Order: sequence, then C-alpha cells, then structure tokens
Amino acid sequence: MKRVHFLYGVAILAGVAVWISIGSASGRPEAWDSGLYFSVGMPLVCLVSLAIALIEPERAWRWGGLPLVGQFVWMLVTQGPGNLLPLGLVMFAVLSVPSVIAAWIGAAIAKKWTGAE
Repeated sequence: MKRVHFLYGVAILAGVAVWISIGSASGRPEAWDSGLYFSVGMPLVCLVSLAIALIEPERAWRWGGLPLVGQFVWMLVTQGPGNLLPLGLVMFAVLSVPSVIAAWIGAAIAKKWTGAE
C-alpha cells in the first residue's frame, strides 16, 4: 500500500476520532455543539493536518480538508442528512480553513527542510 493511501486513512480517521471523542465527552450528538470542539478538537485537527503535511507536503490542502470530510460523513452516517444538510456542508467547509492553513504551514516547513521548492 502506498504511503499516501495510509495518510488519507489517518487524516479521515483522525477527524472522525475527534468528532466521536468530543461528542462522547460532552454528551452531545454533534461535537460542534460543545465548546470543547473549538477549544480542543479543532486544534487537534490542525496539528494532525500539519503533521501529515510534514510527511507528505504535495497538495497539502487535502490534509486539512480530509479530517472534516471524515467528520461530515460520520455525522451523515450516524444522524442522517436532516433538513440542515446544506448549512452543515457550508459549516464544515468554513471549519476546514484553519486546518488547511495548518497543512500549508506544515508543507512549507517540510519543503524548507528538504530544500525542495
């Protein structure tokens, strides 16, 4: 199995793990209904995105987006689409911005370390 496929799985599963952990810790069905999601969960997602981009800096934006894709899919599977699906999709897109930025930072660091442009 290629390393990049493994990293796709890590990114998606990290997002799902954050969603489940925050939801369980807060007792809320949707993790973002808890303040822990923004104070603990999102920083963890950003750190994971940065770390994966350090390993694989090409097209780093995907490492920031995939954890949120995992969370979105998990929410759909466990709670169904509901009538606010379009709003939820927009919310996940907006929430992916900090983790995409973190991934770009990780990629920039990795490229600087290796001397690649």
